[in-house]
Amino acid sequence: MIVKINLVGEGDVILPKSYNHILQAFFYKNMDPVLSKFLHDIGFLHGKRRFKLFTFSKVIGRMVSKDRKKGLIFFKPEITLYFSSPLMDIVSSSVKTFLRRENLLLGKNKVSLSSIELVKPEVDEEITVRCLSPITVYRTPEGERRFHYLNPWQEEFHELIKKNLVKKYELVYSKSYREELEIEPVKVVEGYRKKILYRGTLIEAWEGYFKLRGDAEIIRLALEAGLGAKNSQGFGMVERVL
Repeated sequence: MIVKINLVGEGDVILPKSYNHILQAFFYKNMDPVLSKFLHDIGFLHGKRRFKLFTFSKVIGRMVSKDRKKGLIFFKPEITLYFSSPLMDIVSSSVKTFLRRENLLLGKNKVSLSSIELVKPEVDEEITVRCLSPITVYRTPEGERRFHYLNPWQEEFHELIKKNLVKKYELVYSKSYREELEIEPVKVVEGYRKKILYRGTLIEAWEGYFKLRGDAEIIRLALEAGLGAKNSQGFGMVERVL
């Protein structure tokens, strides 16, 4: 399920250029404390990998200005965030917490809830999506610790997205996925590449439009759990456009 959250600040909403960690903290703070701690510290295990099974969008709103020296972005007071998960417990925990809290803190910004809406994604076996937060895909060569980030013109970019999505499918539905699954770029240009600093680590990610083909169940999962890696850090949330 997807949640659309409309917020209003007391004044302009001021955030650093790379604000993913602030949004992540905001969502962790606004869910049940026990669930929040479990997701933050443990998550859901698949082999050696841990998945949080939620993702969120970048800030959607009207940008007023930038302070390049201080690395700050100024948004008009009215902003929108999207939060999603294939697990209803995570979604309902967030919704209940937002509804009962009058005052919220987004970084250093005092904000209040204007409205909140549950959005059920419409799925078919072939859809076109656009990124609400950029997709990141990487590999770590044997013997190295440094991530090698991939781009949408590399076949491995799409293969790793598919493998990652199948693992999420196995976690959520407790069964193997054996149907067709294809992911291909529709509109991606060099200008869609984003470099985001997350807690001291520079992450390369890509916005753009992509076509997804597969069983409706896994297409829904892509919309609710996100594509690629680091979803719980604010990467890989997509919405259907066609």
